[in-house]
Amino acid sequence: MEVMQLRKASTAPQWADALPTAGSYFVLTPTDSSPQRLYQQLWHSFYRWDDVGFIDPSDQSVIPFLSVADNILIDSPKNDIVRLRQFLFDNEYTELNTHDFLDKPASNLNETERFYVQLFRFLLLKRHYIITTNFLDHQGVTTFRIFFNLLENVLQATGSHLIMVTGDQEMIDGQPSDRILTADLFTDHD
Repeated sequence: MEVMQLRKASTAPQWADALPTAGSYFVLTPTDSSPQRLYQQLWHSFYRWDDVGFIDPSDQSVIPFLSVADNILIDSPKNDIVRLRQFLFDNEYTELNTHDFLDKPASNLNETERFYVQLFRFLLLKRHYIITTNFLDHQGVTTFRIFFNLLENVLQATGSHLIMVTGDQEMIDGQPSDRILTADLFTDHD
C-alpha cells in the first residue's frame, strides 16, 4: 500500500515578487471582509509553504508548560538557547534577552509576548514571509512606534517580510505607499 505524504512547497509563493525589500508590509482588509477572515483565507492557501509562517497572538499557539525559550526553539533544527540569546542580542532585543523572559513559563504570556514567541520561532526557522493579524490595531500609537522600530531592525537583519492584515485605515494611511499591499494580490493566486 502506498502512503501519501503531505509535502510543503519549497519555493516562494507568486506574490513574493511584490515584496522587493525586507521589512513590514500592510494589507488593508476589503470592506466586505474582516482581518480575521482574510488571515484565515491566507492560512488555508499558504500554510504548506516552507517559506511562510503565520502568527496569531490571540491564539494559544504556545505550549503553556514549556518555558518561553523552549517554545521559541520548539521547531528549530538545533535546540540551542545560546543561539537564541545571541540572535536577540544581535537584533537589539536586549529587553527580551533576559532569564526573566526566556525562562518564564509560557502559561502567563500576554498577547504581545505570544507574538514575540511566534515571531522569533519563525525568524530562527528562516521563514522569509510571516503573515499576522495586526494585533497592534487596538494598542495605541506609542506602543506601535516602539514595536515597529524594533521590528524593522530585526526584519532587515534577517531578510524577512512581516505582512500585517489590518482593518485600520489610519494605520494604512501612516505607511509608505510601497509598504501597502492589496488583498487581491494574495487571493488571486490561490
